[in-house]
Amino acid sequence: MSIPLVLIVDDEPGLLRLFSGLVERLDCETLQASGGVAALNILEQEVPDLLILDLAMPEVSGHEVLQHVRSMPHLDSMKVMILTARPNMVPEIEELGIDLWVSKPIMPQDFLDAVETLLDSHHYQ
Repeated sequence: MSIPLVLIVDDEPGLLRLFSGLVERLDCETLQASGGVAALNILEQEVPDLLILDLAMPEVSGHEVLQHVRSMPHLDSMKVMILTARPNMVPEIEELGIDLWVSKPIMPQDFLDAVETLLDSHHYQ
């Protein structure tokens, strides 16, 4: 059984470290992107099992990343979890196809439960 690969995208360095550390507790390999441009560069080379994506980022937003992801057929099997402090943005994002969204701030255990649920549905655990 392979180790799940999770790409975490957030423009706040502290949150990026926090979320990566939490995901690593689940015996996952993590990739980190500090913004949308970095995320798109990684997604051209890697096919993560799960993309954890912040919506509100400068330059290239999470919405734009998701639009790009949905135009890339090789990423169809990737699960997508949205992190947002702006739940009002979720309806237009849901139209693009996401698996789950959670509101920031989020308690660490709730975050872990959400990640585990998505990875379980990807048949890893």
